Amino acid sequence: MTRKSPSLGFLRRFGRDNSGVSAVEFAIIAPVLILIYFGLAEFCQAYMAQRRMSHSTSQVADIVAQYQEVDADLVDDTFALGGLVLAPFPDASLKLRVTAITRDNNGVSRVVWSRGKGMTKRSGTVSVPSGLIENGESIIMSEGSYDYTSPLGQVLPGTRTFNHTFWLRPRLVNAIPCSDC
Repeated sequence: MTRKSPSLGFLRRFGRDNSGVSAVEFAIIAPVLILIYFGLAEFCQAYMAQRRMSHSTSQVADIVAQYQEVDADLVDDTFALGGLVLAPFPDASLKLRVTAITRDNNGVSRVVWSRGKGMTKRSGTVSVPSGLIENGESIIMSEGSYDYTSPLGQVLPGTRTFNHTFWLRPRLVNAIPCSDC
């Protein structure tokens, strides 16, 4: 009769024991699931910041397009409203510019006036998408730029810059003058 070694019995029992399988599987899968969760949270925050920046830019153009004439103070107040639209995100890196453009009889689109917050004024000629305005017509162009830095910075490290441009026709007059822009 052969005697079985006590250590071999332990190894057999250990090989058949399934009591810790769930804990081991969880330990393997948990870091991946946590990374996916934080990645989605960061992506959603960045997407929301991009949408709010876009909405802020469109609001600036929409407000200016509703006036018959504007001045620098009114445009600056409109930029301040654009910063409020961006909430709850900080508006320190929000840059906005609004420009009035008129297309002359030769088909050249020229800047009539421009004003910016964090962006330089435009001057000279501007490329306007075809079919947007005809000769003798004008349009309001609003541009926005926002530097977004994720608060977590694990999945989206660094800074992402979001840009958007909106084109709106003046609503009440053919061209909106700015007395001191």
